[in-house]
Amino acid sequence: MSVFLVMLAVVAARRRAHHLAPKPLAVRGGSNEAKSNNMLEVRWVPHPRQYAEVVHEEAAAPRRPSWSVSPQVVSHDGHDLSGWELAACIVADLCPHGMLPLAWAASGTGVVPALLLMVGFGAISAYTMYLCTLVGGVGGSTLSAAWATAGLARPAIVDATVASLCAGCCVFYAAFAGDLFHALAASLGARRSRAQVIAALFAAPLAPLCLADDLSLLKYSSYAGLLGVAYTALFVLSSDHAAPPIPLFKVSRRTPGLINALVVAYLCHYNALQYYAELRRATPTGYAKVVGAAFTLTNVVFSAMLLGGLAAFGTAAKPNILNNFGPSPAAGLAKLGTGLAILSGFPLMFAGLKAALDDTLVERFPRERKRVYVAILVAIASVAAVATEEDVGLVIELIGSTLGCATAYIIPGVVAAFSAHLPVRHRYLGTAVAVVGGILSVASTCLTLGHRASSS
Repeated sequence: MSVFLVMLAVVAARRRAHHLAPKPLAVRGGSNEAKSNNMLEVRWVPHPRQYAEVVHEEAAAPRRPSWSVSPQVVSHDGHDLSGWELAACIVADLCPHGMLPLAWAASGTGVVPALLLMVGFGAISAYTMYLCTLVGGVGGSTLSAAWATAGLARPAIVDATVASLCAGCCVFYAAFAGDLFHALAASLGARRSRAQVIAALFAAPLAPLCLADDLSLLKYSSYAGLLGVAYTALFVLSSDHAAPPIPLFKVSRRTPGLINALVVAYLCHYNALQYYAELRRATPTGYAKVVGAAFTLTNVVFSAMLLGGLAAFGTAAKPNILNNFGPSPAAGLAKLGTGLAILSGFPLMFAGLKAALDDTLVERFPRERKRVYVAILVAIASVAAVATEEDVGLVIELIGSTLGCATAYIIPGVVAAFSAHLPVRHRYLGTAVAVVGGILSVASTCLTLGHRASSS
């Protein structure tokens, strides 16, 4: 919570004058030499519907393939994803981690308020994804680049927030994957502890993929993950388990936990500008339509998991709903599909952490970069190996109420509010989103900690 207070204090103290134009930023490369080699120039123009014009010349060095990750930033060359292909990638990014804890988080809330909250937070998150592209455009591929483009000081605060968020999300990614593959291993007769399964998953394939600069294969594995997500949603929705019915209208002290889980579930804003760079013939309006379609499909999956999980297990639902199901071929297939989807999403989440930290590491510790990332991976695996389901639930709630609110609402809202080239309506809406996000962050954090303290 102190991160947000510091952020807002810095913004207030260092606010740029209204007439200042955004500073041009290079899209690729962190060093001056890299920028000159790419020969890319950003020129800002005053028309409100055309925020930047990029002039490309022939690159001096061969281009990296699409979906390759350079040491400084994720590079997307070719702009070769259609709208539906990009929508599928966004759904594959959101669903594996977002759908599993929804029934657990909603078990203290009525069905109608839960669905209304889900649709509402989905709509706000989709809008702030769109805001990121309006402000950042082609000026950079990270939220800190959009922050600097708006003329705001201390973009390192944004990088620290995003890196912490991605690290926390990687913890429960790893914990979920450990649960799923440990159950699969047990069903096959392999007597291995959960910690051993997590260690094996990090040894291969997670660590090699996270440390590699080329993640092109994940573009295709995300489609396999979508099949797993679709099957899991149908499996949970058609379960023959039956629990006492959940009230239609109910709000309780556990409702803030649902809000925090929804913030995390709709969170992929650290990749917003990278997704925009991948879209073929990208425009802010076209990107908004793609994001809207992706979030609509995500709502369908989330609704199936929430309603099916509540109908099957009610208040007994666990943070990983698949842990409620006993061994069976159908449940095993659902765990395998979701586990593979999580494994393909983990390196992309870790790439967000790398993009946030790379500028600092390359500048200050160029020779220690990979060692730092290895140490971070070891720390994530160690925490996930000892985390219980109760711990994972607390991580999800606190990440949602603090870092999640900052990344999804506060940062895009503040950037929009201070971007002089944006239409007035987006600046006002951005201001409202940032203020509401700040209030929501403080309130939900206090309520979550209070509920945890009273129930312990």
